[in-house]
Amino acid sequence: MAGIGFQLTKLMQQRTLAGGLHAYGFAALIGSGPWVLSMVTLAVLGVVLQRAGAAHELDLFFVAITHIFAFSLITTGPLQLLLSRYAADAVFSKQDEKVFPSLLGALTLTFAVNVTVGLVFFVGFVPASSLFQFAAAGVLTVVAAIWIAAIYVTAVKDYTAVVRCFAVGYAASFAAAWALSREFGIAGTMAGFLVGQIVLLLTMIRVIYREYGTTAAPSFTFFGYFRKHADLALCGLVYNLGIWIDKPLHWWLSPHGFCVSGALWASPLYDQAVFLSFLSVAPGMAVFLLTLETTFAGHYAEFFRLVVEKGTLREILATKARMVEALRDGVARLLKFQGAFTLALVLAAEPLLAALGLGAVQTFVFQVTLIGVCLLVLFLALLTVLFYLNHLRDALVSCAVFALVNFALTLAGLLTDERWYGLGFTAAAAAGAIAAGTLANRALQRLEYETFTSQPIYS
Repeated sequence: MAGIGFQLTKLMQQRTLAGGLHAYGFAALIGSGPWVLSMVTLAVLGVVLQRAGAAHELDLFFVAITHIFAFSLITTGPLQLLLSRYAADAVFSKQDEKVFPSLLGALTLTFAVNVTVGLVFFVGFVPASSLFQFAAAGVLTVVAAIWIAAIYVTAVKDYTAVVRCFAVGYAASFAAAWALSREFGIAGTMAGFLVGQIVLLLTMIRVIYREYGTTAAPSFTFFGYFRKHADLALCGLVYNLGIWIDKPLHWWLSPHGFCVSGALWASPLYDQAVFLSFLSVAPGMAVFLLTLETTFAGHYAEFFRLVVEKGTLREILATKARMVEALRDGVARLLKFQGAFTLALVLAAEPLLAALGLGAVQTFVFQVTLIGVCLLVLFLALLTVLFYLNHLRDALVSCAVFALVNFALTLAGLLTDERWYGLGFTAAAAAGAIAAGTLANRALQRLEYETFTSQPIYS
């Protein structure tokens, strides 16, 4: 993220209203655009198909897409952070020629894993037409690949090209899904969505190739990072499990959960409210990208440059102080922007959700999980600080706290009544943020001590 963030901060340096709005707008699109655009595209598609008389089949499509997002994030979770570290190390060491081959290797691995998962799950456990089953397996495979490509695309300096990727991809997804649904029904909707996602993936690969492309074959040298940075891979897995663990609990244990088709389950009362609340991440992710991922990262790089080049202790401590101040300022801005937006949505929730046809319980869940999403963005920011400081075990502990609290309190809430729906996720985000903040603060206090004492006495 820092790679593209540094380009956006140049707009902020113009010190004009237009430059600031431009920077924050692009940061919001890049930081949360894939999720928001996908949800908006699916929502509009749902409205169009309902009006066309396909409402009775839509549950199968949307619940399958929900499972696809869950599977794709969990299966790629261990790889995402690891590839971020690998690509960042390659760029830092001026070995850009390693970047694109590692993308090709990662995509090869991702295709192999998710094709297998998709075929086993959708063909083996979801009663539907063959076209729907194979198209759903294809969507899972391509969406998983998109999460991998998204890691690399954020290092591209042409941020407008990144936004165009997602705009073109989701426009194609909508158009193809709508066109094929008229001919093949809900199976055509899934096949059309697959076509659009393939367009998105190919567009992203083209943008990455323009920046880092070589003719080298796929490389799997990043496998060595699984041994070297095992905690980082586990962080990606545990974090994504924590994000999703409350959903299947509601599907299987809530009185509102039901089986849509075979292994596809849903709990619309909970699912719809939670997914709507996740659309609120844009302001916080914009601040995260423009402050924590750039200003903090810049001071962090300067701190270690001084260490390596034998700067004076006064210079090193002064740089550390600026780094800590940048972190405090970034967190304060994040809470102000995301907090204000969250508060506005909480206050407007009742008429807003009533207009969407959702009831009182869903309004309550929406309000509660809005607060949870705000805390989740803070948790992500503090996790990133731990990653920068290379405190991977602390980051893993924080992710484990988040996942375990979400599981335990969601389960406890389901065993009581609807007044507890959503509180498990929100409490988990708070617990994760507290854990990550505490550990990050301790790491920063000991930064110069650990930096120097970790060096060998004899070189």
